[in-house]
Amino acid sequence: MTRQEFADLAAKGVLLLDGATGSNLIKAGMPRGFCSEEWILENPEAIIKLQAAYAEAGSNIVYAPTFTCNRHAMAGFGLADQLREMNLELVKLSRQAVGEGVFVAGDLTTTGVMLEPRGPMAYERLIDIYKEQI
Repeated sequence: MTRQEFADLAAKGVLLLDGATGSNLIKAGMPRGFCSEEWILENPEAIIKLQAAYAEAGSNIVYAPTFTCNRHAMAGFGLADQLREMNLELVKLSRQAVGEGVFVAGDLTTTGVMLEPRGPMAYERLIDIYKEQI
């Protein structure tokens, strides 16, 4: 989707996005402290059911459950070498859940490391991490 296509869509009125995916997945059995992306890939029915319900409730956009599926965060779980495949599969699950009538957006969240000067990560490194995930 181009910026103009998104602007045109937004100009038509309010856009509804999903929300509370993480807490809903915990209710569905996802353990705390576990790699959520890995759990979703091992239990795809949970995200499919949840996102299908978001679409049925009127969401125009759902976030793919790519949360912290970036090189830095996945390295902590020993999964950094599976980054590309995991992100692609997580997006596919969202598309399967909502069909073609709902947009699927990537979700980029924390690396778990503070940026300089409050932490050790340089801004440029963070940009590189997010570019790779995207």
